[in-house]
Amino acid sequence: MKRQLVILLALLPLLLAAQVGDLPRSTPAAEGISTQAVISMMDSLMALPECDIHHVMVVRHGKVVAELHPAPFRAEDSHTLYSASKTFTSLAVGIAIDENLLRLDDRVMTFFPDKRTNRVSDNMAAMTVRDLLMMASGVKPDWTMRNNSMDWVKHWLAKPVDDKPGSLFQYDSMCTFMLSAIVQRVTGQTMLEYLQKKLFTPMHITVADWEVSPDGINTGGWGLRVQAETMAKLGLLLLNKGNWNGEQLVSADYVTAACSRLIDGGAKETTPPTDGNQGYGYQVWQSKWPGSFRADGAMGQYTVVVPQEDLVVVILGMKLYGHEELACIWNQLMPGMDIAPLQPEKKLQKRLEKLCATAKLALPQGKRTSNLAKDFLGRRLQLKHNRFGLKQIMVEDNCLRLTCDDGCEEALAMGHQDWLYSALNGYPYYSINSINRMKGFEHGFTAATAYAWTSTSTLEVRVHYVDWISGLKLKFDLMKQEVTVCDTYPNSKPESIHFTIQ
Repeated sequence: MKRQLVILLALLPLLLAAQVGDLPRSTPAAEGISTQAVISMMDSLMALPECDIHHVMVVRHGKVVAELHPAPFRAEDSHTLYSASKTFTSLAVGIAIDENLLRLDDRVMTFFPDKRTNRVSDNMAAMTVRDLLMMASGVKPDWTMRNNSMDWVKHWLAKPVDDKPGSLFQYDSMCTFMLSAIVQRVTGQTMLEYLQKKLFTPMHITVADWEVSPDGINTGGWGLRVQAETMAKLGLLLLNKGNWNGEQLVSADYVTAACSRLIDGGAKETTPPTDGNQGYGYQVWQSKWPGSFRADGAMGQYTVVVPQEDLVVVILGMKLYGHEELACIWNQLMPGMDIAPLQPEKKLQKRLEKLCATAKLALPQGKRTSNLAKDFLGRRLQLKHNRFGLKQIMVEDNCLRLTCDDGCEEALAMGHQDWLYSALNGYPYYSINSINRMKGFEHGFTAATAYAWTSTSTLEVRVHYVDWISGLKLKFDLMKQEVTVCDTYPNSKPESIHFTIQ
């Protein structure tokens, strides 16, 4: 017995860290879903133009029936959520309400008497927590404020409130940031710390970090980084109205309201309806499938819940117009739903398993080396000034060395038509330019890199930041002595940079 206890104690840190595979697994047919429907959805997602799919999970009756993590992305990799972070902020507010630390009708200004800089207008004085939750603060959104201010709370509270709070939906991530600031004021903890105690620990969510403002407040409206399975757990928590394995973590009344249509959501109604005009609750979007709703983040970060089908679908990736990803759920998956378990579909199940096991993002195609490689490899390339902040590059056998303007140096192992992984010293490329961006990410970042010589004088390298969202594409032209660099964000424009070989 003593020896068993010693072994258990030795394994305890690993058990606590383990998170991938927490949810029970099953097959589509066993849970009443056509296996072909799942295959069709996966195929459709992978075939979307100008789209990188990073993670997909399908959960029915509380069991994961299919999951797709195209290489180089892996199930254990975290992913930034952009605005899908907002739903976690809403849950933090709901828990604080349950603990009588605040109320929906509490006035926003009462939490920040030290942040007043001028006379408080009647509209500002009337603004409530509920108004922030519904994106109806009355403040005109200012998406550049976070790029210029060191005190976001003070700056935001000084803004004019042109519309009556609660009357007009205006999507604004700073509303959610203000909710995070309120949670921090009433709990004495950052929102992440609060959620770790009240939500993440009982749900066994062990991998999470969250960006913070210049003065240490979790950004709330964006910046949470978690694993895909965490998003599946979020969907199940919402599906079960705040209950997790018999424990009511957030009151059912609050979750029901949060996932309801409480305000129009700003978009005009159309025929047929779209997912963008179904309405909004407390940091949760309504979807067009009857009774469905979703956590929703920029560039295709979705956790879709369909209560009538006891279904959760998670999609994380990089796509400018994410409605095409949602359409794959509605058009391919939903027609395959049944009430009862289906007969085992062994051949289709093997096909699905092979699809999920072999899926990968596009690799550079070409040769391992070139006749010109000997005059290029191991030489330092001095780059002209560029928006990527790249100062020098050195390409070696299976290694890409980058020196940035800020002095940060990266050594990225790269495989020939294969992904090799490396820990980053710095940060990935990011589409948000807020002051102190990336502050709060404690777990570091990983790059997966692959290369190929596509011609005698052309080398292509692709980098994916697998625990983030973005990546880089580099194309070296030895004859022109230039490298064309482009990040993987939608609509990004490549930049051709001249280099001198030293």
